[in-house]
Amino acid sequence: MKAYVINLDRDRERMAHMERQGKQFGIDWTRISAADKLEPGIAARAARERPGLLGFVISAGAIGCFESHRKIWKLIVDSGDSHGAVFEDDAVCSAALPEFLATAEWIPQDCDIVKLETFGRTTIGAKPARVFAGRRIVRLHGRHLGSSGYIISRHAAERLLALSEDFADPVDEFLFNAQSLHFPRLTLYQLDPAPCIQGSHLGLDENAAYMKSSNDPNKKPRKAQYTFRKYATRKLSRLIEKLSIVAGRLERRKIDFR
Repeated sequence: MKAYVINLDRDRERMAHMERQGKQFGIDWTRISAADKLEPGIAARAARERPGLLGFVISAGAIGCFESHRKIWKLIVDSGDSHGAVFEDDAVCSAALPEFLATAEWIPQDCDIVKLETFGRTTIGAKPARVFAGRRIVRLHGRHLGSSGYIISRHAAERLLALSEDFADPVDEFLFNAQSLHFPRLTLYQLDPAPCIQGSHLGLDENAAYMKSSNDPNKKPRKAQYTFRKYATRKLSRLIEKLSIVAGRLERRKIDFR
């Protein structure tokens, strides 16, 4: 499947970082020019943003990032391919990644998105849907942020394009925050262990200035707003999750990078 990389035209060193990994592991990246927070339209939109459903006032950088993901979703829809892999240019990949990009046969049929990246602890299914190349493919049930590496089906990309026409939250919160309205609409899987991680999680940004994020932070002036129905649903979901962990159907732990 095609492996798309989001990269700003001015971030040449980051693309060189991805190209080194591509050469090392035999991955042919398809570079996509990222939407830039400095573009007048994006800056103007950020200036008039108000808190979204999750309480964020989305920054210009986060708007550009989301639009860049949407650009790739559109390419996947138009390609006719069953799946596409999406990466951000701060991703660090393991030698195991190419095997999962070589075919989509390992992806469960009901899968909308399979997350290749780890961001730390999350809640996953205790029993894998399947095992491929020595790794478990498990259902993702809890908040697990980051959008530096995932595979999305064409059908999911088409749906998400429609759902995100008027987005108000960062793309990883939109996709992988259990409090997002869109989280329950998606069938999400996690590759365990994960073959991708953001460079900052490995401390690479401390020694390589180009690996530091240039995104301006999102503001969160208030907590997410909930109706009583949403509040009750959230509490019930958390109770069910805890009971499922106790019963052994779910587990909460750190997803390792390997």
